[in-house]
Amino acid sequence: MPNIDLDNEFLELFYNITNSKPPKDLKLLDLKNQLINIVDTLRELNANAKSPIYSRAINPVPPDDDAEKKGPAILVVDDLGVITYQLKILLSQFDYDVDCSQEIYDAVNKYKKRKYAYIVMDLFIPTEREGFILLAELKKLAAAAGVKTVVGIITASPRKETEAQCKARGADFFLEKNSDWQNALVGIMKKYIDAEKGVDQEEDY
Repeated sequence: MPNIDLDNEFLELFYNITNSKPPKDLKLLDLKNQLINIVDTLRELNANAKSPIYSRAINPVPPDDDAEKKGPAILVVDDLGVITYQLKILLSQFDYDVDCSQEIYDAVNKYKKRKYAYIVMDLFIPTEREGFILLAELKKLAAAAGVKTVVGIITASPRKETEAQCKARGADFFLEKNSDWQNALVGIMKKYIDAEKGVDQEEDY
């Protein structure tokens, strides 16, 4: 049985790239599974795609922050660097302009400087209380600025009442982090963006 406890040298390298600190309870196997999930999601999207935009998904590469982005601006908020890095790679494959934040004050400051069209945020950052505070603040800022920002919640919480609580505070969609949540997230984002463009929803992958 291989040792899957934290390899400090490896994690230091990875988290230097993602500009974050590794959670104390993270195992190498968890990190490996997260990165495998994004590759599997992109392969599945490519296999089922009807649009040429998915042709690049089979070989995902880290996003080029200096490259010109044509898609809508999206802010991803999660206190785990693994998730923010994963979603930035995933969403950038489709030309979405993705920024990331790992704590609520930074997320609020980023939104004040740039009114994002979409926000995808984890609810536990690091606790549910902070997540609800951030959700309410972002919706308040959007309303005050007269900006329509779609805010979606992603969470591993199994509590049935959590979705209702998020919707009551203004969340536009809610997604539980199950085994196929990355694929589902891309599908949700595509529906919103296609709706804005007037694209027939039957043309979805």
